Amino acid sequence: MLKLLIITALYTGHGHKSISDALEERLQAYPDLDVLTIDGFDLMDKVMQVCAEKTYGPITRLPGKTWQFNYAMGVKFKGPVQTAVASMIRHRFQSLIEEYRPDCILSVHPVFLGCICSLLEEMGLDIPLIAHEADLIDIAPFWFDPRIHMVLAPSKESYDSSLQGGVLPERLRQVGFPVRSRFMGKRRENYTPNQPVTITVMSGSEGSGVIRVVTRELLRGTDAKVNVVCGRNKALRAKLKKAFTKEYYGRVNVMGFVENIQDIMLDSDILVMRASPNSVMEAVALNIPAILFGQLAGQELHNPDMMQSHGIAAYCPDTNRLVGLVRDMLKNNGEAMERMRRAQREYMPGDDAKDTAELLYNEVKRIHEKVTVQPTASQ
Repeated sequence: MLKLLIITALYTGHGHKSISDALEERLQAYPDLDVLTIDGFDLMDKVMQVCAEKTYGPITRLPGKTWQFNYAMGVKFKGPVQTAVASMIRHRFQSLIEEYRPDCILSVHPVFLGCICSLLEEMGLDIPLIAHEADLIDIAPFWFDPRIHMVLAPSKESYDSSLQGGVLPERLRQVGFPVRSRFMGKRRENYTPNQPVTITVMSGSEGSGVIRVVTRELLRGTDAKVNVVCGRNKALRAKLKKAFTKEYYGRVNVMGFVENIQDIMLDSDILVMRASPNSVMEAVALNIPAILFGQLAGQELHNPDMMQSHGIAAYCPDTNRLVGLVRDMLKNNGEAMERMRRAQREYMPGDDAKDTAELLYNEVKRIHEKVTVQPTASQ
């Protein structure tokens, strides 16, 4: 039996888990492959786990350049960060490896890459580590550790960034961005002209205060039905319900974290969202026009420009111009919307997660066979 250990993260946003879920779903097609997926933060003791996981949401919601500073400090002190993480996960990681004995390890979270390499060296084990980048263009140096066996880049831009970061071409593969199966095989029907539209506003699993401004502009400036997904940000949801539900009763639906987000998105004519790579690629898979109002500084800095350059989303950082952009998209029977839908279909013509799963399976099989083949007597 082939064995693959996947390291993901459940609570630092939802993007890492979305990637690992998408790949794990497709890897089920291979009955001779056993896949064990764990949250890397579960390898820490409880106190450090809570500190690492529970501070992500509040920090990303803070105003100004708080997250940008936090991200920059993590990159600047990459070495000490990796050393600290290694010390936090050493005992449980070593026990896990000794018990499970994987042929290969896949990490979709950058903070664990260097420390896994170091811990495997300490244990005297030559278990290949594969890294699947979680961003589309701004790739942090955590992904560039030369000890990594293979780096999977989910876009041409991330591939080029990885080359510039020092990843050797023979260790780098360009793949597509993996999307969970529940977003695949479905397409939003064409926009029906001269009918009230449904717009869904979302900002990742942690929510964002700018949603309030965006929602207000859409409710005041259009006759659209507006869904608002606040994620795990319970305080934001309460504020929005208080601010808008009474005045715009019947036109606004304020929600928290939802499991059936694909159904809500499919019921929408336009998505207004943060430039989170996972959310935007899910919109592309569902073939729904998207308007981006912002991004997290750091790993999402250039996402809007990159997405707009491919025609898969529009970028509107000035909320005062949002209503005008929505009206432009609806003009001429939704001509701009259909143009964006065509670009989305061209950008994601197939199932990238399925293709990447096949690549992973073949690589794990190759590694397993290389280790188990014993030299003959004549050799």
